[in-house]
Amino acid sequence: MNVEARGGGGASQRGHAVVVFALLLSMAGLTMVWTWTGNVLFVVAGAVQLLVVVLLCAKDRFQGTFEVIGGPWDGARIPLDRVNPSTDVLVLRSPDGGGARYAVTGLRNLVYRGQTGTPE
Repeated sequence: MNVEARGGGGASQRGHAVVVFALLLSMAGLTMVWTWTGNVLFVVAGAVQLLVVVLLCAKDRFQGTFEVIGGPWDGARIPLDRVNPSTDVLVLRSPDGGGARYAVTGLRNLVYRGQTGTPE
């Protein structure tokens, strides 16, 4: 089975990282204000922000994608509908025009096994 892989969403990942960074920085600021004032509402607001960060990060873990490990597509994510679960070896077209073999694992990972035309 040949599948054309696309790299991960760089812009959306950067945007996600900026939001998480801003929330964590704000949480640190709220904790400092709580230390200076002793007002518990600042701790509660910081805890809410921490909960939002945890939920944002956990949301990405359960998306329906296979993560590519190793080879020319290292770090890319392939949607579930593009990978047949009964496939043992998946061939992805590499950027240089060749093909890269990936083993399909049960953990939603595609593990690099070499270029096409080479022995395992």
